[in-house]
Amino acid sequence: MDHTVLFDQTLTQLGFELVPVYNCFDVGYDPVQGWPLKLPDIDFTDRTLLLLHFQDFVTPTATGCVELDRVEQKYGSHANQVLVTFWSHGLDRVYRGPVNLIEFSSHNLQTIQGAIQTQTQWQSWFDQPRTQSWQCLNGRMCLHRRRVVDQLLKFQGGTVSYGNEIALPEWSYQTYRGTENHNNFVRLAPLYAKTAVNIVTETQYNARPGIVTEKTLQAMIAGQIPIVIGHPGIVQDCCELGFDMFEDLVDCSYDWLPNDCRAEMAIQLNQDLIQGQIDLEPYQNRLQAQRRFVLEQYSEILCGRFRQAASQLGAI
Repeated sequence: MDHTVLFDQTLTQLGFELVPVYNCFDVGYDPVQGWPLKLPDIDFTDRTLLLLHFQDFVTPTATGCVELDRVEQKYGSHANQVLVTFWSHGLDRVYRGPVNLIEFSSHNLQTIQGAIQTQTQWQSWFDQPRTQSWQCLNGRMCLHRRRVVDQLLKFQGGTVSYGNEIALPEWSYQTYRGTENHNNFVRLAPLYAKTAVNIVTETQYNARPGIVTEKTLQAMIAGQIPIVIGHPGIVQDCCELGFDMFEDLVDCSYDWLPNDCRAEMAIQLNQDLIQGQIDLEPYQNRLQAQRRFVLEQYSEILCGRFRQAASQLGAI
């Protein structure tokens, strides 16, 4: 189900006069000022519910985020008639204002649906044995990814890319513009299929709350052991979202380390695993179960969580 249909059907059935803005963030992100927001002027009635969908990461503050503060300022006494749906896991634990919040990643829903729709194009690659120990694919170049790449360049037996600086021979980063994530997964399926461990350098690094993106989900769909490096506590976030992070195999003690060492320690603590020195055969059933969970169950779990949270809005 498309998330716009889910939101519209669920909220109108609850009796709200829904005013939706399905892509609240405009282009032109600034790391201090945050995203430009599409905030309409509204004539509120008793049952008006303004829905603002935060379709990307937010800009954290000590009490929530820049974008939520601006929503609250805009709507004042009617802020409690605003519902923000957001991607950044745990935002509702740090914001205590009047704006209503429901966590929902339309991006991850689209990632899963795209993988399902293209499954006949990629699944045959995964019948072959894993012949490569590790991969770490980095399109957008940034500091924490550079630090991880520098560590991995010391290792053999894997594939690393870093923008156009270290390009994949088959698909250089300059060919990615305009390519949907599921189509990119299809063309990289031979690499994913032969590789046992995926060192995932996620989008955000320095602060939480943060997002979990297609980079992590695609490792799970590919049946790979994930070593996820991102914002502080991202491994814990993945566990809370329902994913198996193989903590009995991956040393995840790096997850809450300071920003200045977390990226390097993730690699150093898991050198044996990355270099193929641990037998992964005992984990194959769990890897397959994780793939089935993502492809067959997780979309409905996302939708079910939204419906349950929305049912609590009746008091508005």
